[in-house]
Amino acid sequence: EAEPSPYWLHSRERPEAEPALAEPIECDLAVVGGGLSGLWSAVLAKERDPAREVVLLEGDRVANAASGRNGGFFISSLTHGIGNGLARFPDEIGTLERLGLESFEAAADAIDRYGIDCGFERTGDIVVALEPHELEWLEEDAGQLREHGHDVEMLDRDRIRAEVASDTYLAGRWPKSGSGPRHPPPLSWGVGGGAARPGRRGPGAAPG
Repeated sequence: EAEPSPYWLHSRERPEAEPALAEPIECDLAVVGGGLSGLWSAVLAKERDPAREVVLLEGDRVANAASGRNGGFFISSLTHGIGNGLARFPDEIGTLERLGLESFEAAADAIDRYGIDCGFERTGDIVVALEPHELEWLEEDAGQLREHGHDVEMLDRDRIRAEVASDTYLAGRWPKSGSGPRHPPPLSWGVGGGAARPGRRGPGAAPG
């Protein structure tokens, strides 16, 4: 009776689906898709103009797809890492990192403001070195992050093992800004169930 679906979607806290939209409606803005991009778009649209009629349409249930199936890391990078960004967008990386950090802080503030219980913590994330040749890369990566506004600590063998007790780790790069863990589905459920609901009207007019 096993199912190929994420364990954490089988929670008693998972909201029931909203009734299907059964009749035509009019609105100022229609958002298609109840993932985090769609949910936040609906929330921001209402925050910027509370009188705006916003309708969010979802074919299944909130967080049913990628927004409920990721690893739970909340990271500000828009380029999948500073090194990757520098290699592909060297002239724009400063702007991209600034926008990423601003977006991260705005989302974190909204989580606090709406009281969304998704286990979010501003802890940062640690990347470790397993082989000696990776030490130089970690130092370079840390320097690049610092140059673009991040608070980064380098951990030697003793410090990384004090944080994570593994004999395989030689060092760690710990940026304490712009990242942290959170529980994926409850974040989407919180945005859809609270932040996106004020002023909802009729079945199907809001995420479920």
